[in-house]
This record gives sequence, C-alpha cells and structure tokens, in this order.
Amino acid sequence: MKKSISNRDVERIAQHARLEPCQVRQALALRGEVPAEIVEQVMASARALRYTISARDRVAMAANTSVATVNRAYRPDARHLVRPDLLRHIEEEAARLGYTPDLVAQARRNQGSPIVALCVEMSHLFNPYHAQMLFHLMRAVLDRGLHPVITPVTDPGSLPDLAQSGVTSSMVLWEGPHTGQHVRLLAATGRRAVMIGRDEALPSVAPDWSTASATLTRRALEAGYDVLHLGYFSRDRWLTGARLEGVARALHAHDAPWPELRLWTDPGLNRADAAARLRQRDQLHAADLLEHLNATPGALEPRSALPASAIPTELMTELNSRIGERGQRVALLGMSDITARQLLRLLGTERPDWQLGAQVGLVGYDNIEPLLGYLDPVLTTVAYDMEVLAQCVADRAAAGDRHRDLPPFATVPTQVIDRHSL
Repeated sequence: MKKSISNRDVERIAQHARLEPCQVRQALALRGEVPAEIVEQVMASARALRYTISARDRVAMAANTSVATVNRAYRPDARHLVRPDLLRHIEEEAARLGYTPDLVAQARRNQGSPIVALCVEMSHLFNPYHAQMLFHLMRAVLDRGLHPVITPVTDPGSLPDLAQSGVTSSMVLWEGPHTGQHVRLLAATGRRAVMIGRDEALPSVAPDWSTASATLTRRALEAGYDVLHLGYFSRDRWLTGARLEGVARALHAHDAPWPELRLWTDPGLNRADAAARLRQRDQLHAADLLEHLNATPGALEPRSALPASAIPTELMTELNSRIGERGQRVALLGMSDITARQLLRLLGTERPDWQLGAQVGLVGYDNIEPLLGYLDPVLTTVAYDMEVLAQCVADRAAAGDRHRDLPPFATVPTQVIDRHSL
C-alpha cells in the first residue's frame, strides 16, 4: 500500500468512486459539511485501490497542499521553506485533526531525537509516588521542547529496548538494586541517561535525605525511644547511605547514651567494603556508624530482599518482640510512606492498644498523603518539591554535551512534615 497520497492518487480515487477530485479532498480532510455517505464512498474506493490514508494525508488535503510540504513544516531544518501563512494553516488543520509528527521517523531522518525515555519498573506504575513523579517529569520534559515516553522496565536487570535504541536522545532512571547493571549497560552501548538518586557515572538528582534523616533522628533521641530501627542498608544504593549519614550525624552530636540500634542489611554485604564505599562517597559519619554497628552484637541483621508487601509483616514481628515482649519503645526511621502506611494498617488491626508516637514511633519519606485525598494525614514524613526535582532532571536530560556547567549531582531541599507519629 502507498504511504502517502499525491494529486494523481486523488484523481484515481475520484474516478473509481465516480466523484470529483474536490469531493475526495474534502472527504479526506474530514470536513463536517461532507455527507457521511460520501466519506464512506471515498474510503471504500481508497481501500479497493490499496491506498492507506494517514493523518498526515488528511492534513495535506485540509490545508490544500502536498504531503511533502506538511513534512517540511514539521522539520526544524526545513520549516523556514514553508510560507508563514501556509505554515499557520497546516498547524491549524493538524490541531483540528489531532495530528502529531512521527517522532521515530524524525529521529531516524535527522540522526537525533526529541524523545526522552522515562524508565520506570512495572510495579511502580501503580505507586502514587511514581505516578506523581512521572506527571512532573513529563511536564518538565515537554517544557523543553522534548517528548517524554514512559518505557516500563519489565526485566529489572535490563533496560527496555526502546530506551537503548537510537530513537531516544536520553533516558531517566530511578536508583534501585539493579543500578550497577544498568550503568554498565549504558557504558557498553554509549547511551545517555539521568539518574533520580545518585551514581558517579551519570548526571544525578536526589532529595537531600541526609539532612532530613538527621532531623528525624534528633526527634527520636529527644523522645527517648529505647530502640531505633534504621531500615535496610544496601552497599550500592546512595539513598540508604544518605539516610544512614543523617542518622550518624545526629548520633554524633548526641551527648547522652545512644539507644539500641538495629539495621537490616543485604545478606551478601561485605561490611568493610561497604564502609570504604561510604567514605569514597564522602559519607564519613555513615562509614563510622556502620563500623560501630558491625562491632556491636545483634545490631546488624542480614535479611534477604523482600517483596514490598511482606516488609510490614516482618516489621510487625520485630515490634511484637520489642514492644510486646520486652516493653521497649521503638522508632522506625527507614521506610517509604507506602510501607509505613501498610504498617499503620497492621498496627490498627493487630495492636490498637499501642499508641502511635508513644510505644511506637513511625516516619516515612516521599510525603504521598497529600496525593491521596482519602487518607487521614497522620504520618510524619519527609517532603520535597517534586516539580523542582523534575526540572533539575529535565535540564540534564536536555543538556547533553551542550551545557557542561550543570553540576553532575544536584540535591533538592527536603522538609520534615510533623504529624506527630514520632
């Protein structure tokens, strides 16, 4: 089938449909004044003659010009060749017909691409935080004249084929347990990416978790909790090191005896290597604290990675042991809002006698509660301006090699939202 319609093709369709060429043009332009039976007659003849009518053909018919001229109107290097009045007419008809240019074809033709791939894991597409973050990222990328495309990561150990192809100019990644694999793959293929999180090999943007974590730890110390559960630590994740750095700063400035500290770790963690990695990233207090915990019996507990839905159940087991059996007060400092919310539900059903902010202290990060209007905002959490973060990411995705003045790593200020759950 032909890919575009010429004047000669219009004449052939008109002859086959026993209509005038002007009627064919009006029918292909989807003008409201053209009777439906005429439109169907034209389309039936086009099918019989094996023509494919594209949205671009319809724009050309509506603007009374050629498909070649429509193509020039949407090519940055040829746009100036189209008369200004005709260019406006083409854009008006394109808007009426809902036509947008083929970005993939443009990328191949120009050996460049306006497409930015937003690579998010499939499971995160249903997460309120990631949904809101994608919204801000898409808007920020569009503001820079680029086109964001959500490309789900179906295999966490690899990247989507589309994101790695020449069709995209760059991609946006979230830091996670497979970041190392992704970075090695990018290096091998020569593709550009921006990381939400931190990796020294990529331009990166992240919230200032260390400052927020220090603030939350000071509150837990002032409240006199017996146990601080610091969440999960992984050597290759900047996020967990940044949170540990904040905890360590607060403890370092605390004159009184420390409460009991608990930290879950990757079972395969080489603790000496992890401390060295923290020092390499200038997280010196975190490195000292990790070494202290390593020397403290029972402070570090190896735990295999759990599905997100299983983490609250494991935490309830820990709380039952600490609060229910030993009468200790426990503050949980190292989990996302989603996990903290799931734990809140378990506490409400299994331990309604425990007072939030008394026997058990609970905080999260990402501040999803304003995103979900049906939630009662009770969770102390860490907030940051998602729009500011998205703008920083989009700047780096759009910059390429043109703006080397952008710092390779940027942090976005955070704010502790106190809702008295700690």
